[in-house]
Amino acid sequence: MNADLRLENSRWQAEVSLHGGQLLRAVCADSPHPVIWLGSRAQSGAGQAIRGGVPVCWPWFGASPVSGRPAQGFARLCQWEVEQLESDSVRMILSEKRISSELCDFPFELRSEIRLGDALELALQMTNLGPAPVKITMALHTYLTVGDIEAVRLHGLEQVPFTVKGGPEQPGESAPLAIRGECCRLYCPQSGTIRISDPVWDRTIVVEKENSHSTLVWNPGAERAAQIADLAPEEYRQFVCVEANRANADFAILPPNEPVTVRQRIGLEKLV
Repeated sequence: MNADLRLENSRWQAEVSLHGGQLLRAVCADSPHPVIWLGSRAQSGAGQAIRGGVPVCWPWFGASPVSGRPAQGFARLCQWEVEQLESDSVRMILSEKRISSELCDFPFELRSEIRLGDALELALQMTNLGPAPVKITMALHTYLTVGDIEAVRLHGLEQVPFTVKGGPEQPGESAPLAIRGECCRLYCPQSGTIRISDPVWDRTIVVEKENSHSTLVWNPGAERAAQIADLAPEEYRQFVCVEANRANADFAILPPNEPVTVRQRIGLEKLV
């Protein structure tokens, strides 16, 4: 799919979509392979979420708390507007004026910022414009490109308890996470750095975050991927999602007229 905007600095090149207000692709000068993954069947349009990049899940993560509203919120389905654009950064905005009143119960402004520095920097600023505090959940649903999902190891999740698809809490594991088959784990509390070591491409993707205390790791695996129409065969092997979340017990309270921001920083290092 085609990008609406292109950003560049001496280290990064990135493509951005106004549909969903999200990053689509990103490559780093240190590697011939993309860092942010976009599916070959990805599409955008009314009611369609983009398969890949960094979709913005807001103001709820997972199933809607209100019947009839879309899973993962409405922000990733909407057309955003450019608020500020530079050669290496963009800030986009979404307000309640752009959505149906049936989708949200409070007035808001949402800003998505993408900035290229030494690392790739993403931020979601959430402002509740109503008179009372509002509870939300959210995620920056980040698709990271890997050489082979079965070869990577995720470091930084050791000893952190997790749940699988809303099930009972399970104790943290002592070893780095190796993904075999479908993986949908929400780690909480988790706010530290995660390193995805990728021996196939001889590199490590480093994910840092701010004001997020839960992390989802997702890959559909072969069986589930075969049921996803906008995933081509074997594409599940090319990515792992490592998401900066505010979910489950880590929900956020938005006070009236006080912006709350979740940030994510993605860098690239040589494999050690």
